[in-house]
Amino acid sequence: MAQHNAAAQPNATHYDVLQVARNATLEEIRKSYQTLALRYHPDKRQTPTMRSGEGSNESDCFIRIDEAWKTLRDERLRRIYDAELMQQTCREEHFVNEVLTEEDFTRNEEESFSYHLCRCGGYYILPEETPIVEPIFVSCDECSLVVQIDPVKKNASK
Repeated sequence: MAQHNAAAQPNATHYDVLQVARNATLEEIRKSYQTLALRYHPDKRQTPTMRSGEGSNESDCFIRIDEAWKTLRDERLRRIYDAELMQQTCREEHFVNEVLTEEDFTRNEEESFSYHLCRCGGYYILPEETPIVEPIFVSCDECSLVVQIDPVKKNASK
């Protein structure tokens, strides 16, 4: 039975690539990564597949698998990635708990991200390098609450 290769799909999330759930533990992610790396690493493949350029495709899959692992194994990078993923997938389908602006977020200069404390104790983390020109939606990294972040309005001269 052929397995679905999410690493070959251009719009697959890092979770899809590593074939784990979004709430997977680091150990679950590590095990899946090790299995997939063994299957797709160009030097570790158990069956050579160099006909018709298939080896190149599998090398590309390994690169995506490695990139997903490097992001999801790091707690800070995973939180930022989850915030960006939430922004891409969350539109008006979620109940908005609160409306904020970028000014309501605290900047952590040491780790280079902005956050706002949720009432559950978790954090809303702003996607990196995203100028807010229209309302965006960000979910808490601990619970299901979502906030809407509106662009800061410039003071108009009267």
